[in-house]
Order: sequence, then C-alpha cells, then structure tokens
Amino acid sequence: MTQLLELQNTQFLQLLLQKHEFPAHDEYWTGQIIRNGLQGATDNQLLGLLDEIIRTQGDLRTRVAPRYRHDERWGDLVHCLSLDGYRVAAQTLIAADPTIEGTVSVEDDLTQELNRSGLGEALEVIRLITASGESFRRAPADYNGCLTNARVALQTLGTAVARARRVRHPGHFDESVWGQVLAYLRVSGLITREEETGIAGVFGFISPGAHRPLGVTEEEMARLGRSLAASMCYFLIKRHNCGG
Repeated sequence: MTQLLELQNTQFLQLLLQKHEFPAHDEYWTGQIIRNGLQGATDNQLLGLLDEIIRTQGDLRTRVAPRYRHDERWGDLVHCLSLDGYRVAAQTLIAADPTIEGTVSVEDDLTQELNRSGLGEALEVIRLITASGESFRRAPADYNGCLTNARVALQTLGTAVARARRVRHPGHFDESVWGQVLAYLRVSGLITREEETGIAGVFGFISPGAHRPLGVTEEEMARLGRSLAASMCYFLIKRHNCGG
C-alpha cells in the first residue's frame, strides 16, 4: 500500500490520510513516512483507508502519470492482499479465508520466533519465506517459485532444529533425507507420530508433481500451500523455542 500511495501528490495524500485520522505531516510524504504512519495505525484506520483505495482506484489511477506506474503498484497490492487471505471483487475487499480479527499474522509470529530461536539458519528461513511471497506477487506470478521457496524454508528449518537437538538428544539421520529428519524429530521427542504425518503431508502437498485438487486454481494452490508451509514452520520453531 505504501508504494501505491507514494505515487500520489502530497496535497491529495494529506487529505486522504487525514480523512482516515492519520496525523498531519508538513513535509513531503516519503515512502518511509507513509510506511511509519501505516505501521502505527489502528485496524479501523487501515481498513477504512484500504476500502477507499479499492473503491476509488480509478480516480487514483487518473492522478498518476504515466498510468502504468499505478497499474503495476495496484497489481502488487492485490497480490499482497491475496497472500493475506483477501481478494478484491466489484470494488470490495472480501475475506477469502477465515481469519480471526485482531490476531497477528502467522508470518509475523514466525519471524519473531525465528529471531529469538538462536538458530544460525533463522535468517535464511525468513529470506526463503519472503522470497516465496515475492514470487507470488511477481508479474507474471511465479507460483512454482512461491511453493519451492516455501518448501525449502520448511525443510531448512526442520533440519536446523534437528541438528540443534542432536546436542542433547544423540541420534543419527541423513540431513539430506527429509523423511529421516522428521523421524529423528519424532524419536527425539519433539513431535508425535501424528504431527510427523501432518508435516510430511504438507511437504508432499507443496512438492513438485503434487496433484492439484479439483476446482482449485494455480494461484489458490500457491497461496494455500505457502500458508500451510508457514504455519508448519511456526509450529516447529515454537515447539523448539519452548524446549520441547
């Protein structure tokens, strides 16, 4: 949203943001200033602003020259919303997935847990999850890259956790074989057999050649697979951080 708003002239942007009770700003609205304002906003402010942007995106487009700059940022915003479980239809924001109002996104929670985990691979997992989202938003979208990065993030994290546990829970496994990594996490007491099956199922679901369920588009498959992978990453790192 920041990059889309940054295209507008300062006077118009000032009026738009003040309408939604954002603090006034006397200087030029740089991307960083806009981003800071959005990060400090309430949910109601953000939803109100987003609703107006969606309803009036045609007007916003006419204010930008050349028009393709608006079109590119608008497309990026729509893709970002899709990753967060929303779609835009008939100038309306629609929740595509059930969400719990007021909760922090799984990816935000995942990043926090990774940063406090002490794992040397934490930054690489964050990079892979970020790269997965960037592949989804690319024009044209790279859905294969989206799922590949998400899958590698899950495998990288699982292997890192297993490697760290081996210090206190001696055991042998081939780090290049995902099934052995999961089996070690189970026998070392981190996860149950049912949880092992669930993680393996998600990994298989987003692997190359996995069957796409009937009626699910490639975009929906990529978004769902990425969400499942991020959730499993969060489950693993949370269990690791709790000393499981």
